[in-house]
Amino acid sequence: MSLFDRFIKPLVDRPDLPHLAASAPTAVATAEPRRYRLDTLGQVCPFPLVEAKQAIAQIDSGDELVIDFDCTQATDSIPNWAASAGHEVTEFNATGDASWTITVKKA
Repeated sequence: MSLFDRFIKPLVDRPDLPHLAASAPTAVATAEPRRYRLDTLGQVCPFPLVEAKQAIAQIDSGDELVIDFDCTQATDSIPNWAASAGHEVTEFNATGDASWTITVKKA
């Protein structure tokens, strides 16, 4: 399964928003930002971070990327990368004993 097999659908279920596929997303003018989910559960570090970098490059500024992961090193590496790249971490929650979700708003 490739990165884009897991990163294809906006979190909001609206038919007027594009689904991100292996090709570049189609721009849609909306007043509100879009949220995309990236599932990296089961992947070892550094792959959650590598895929997050690739995924955020495919979305528009102001849109959010919600990353699900269970790699403990990513609890440091993803927020540090987001801050150093100028992106904003808007949410960061534990979703289980050893799994987390982090939302990064693209700068």
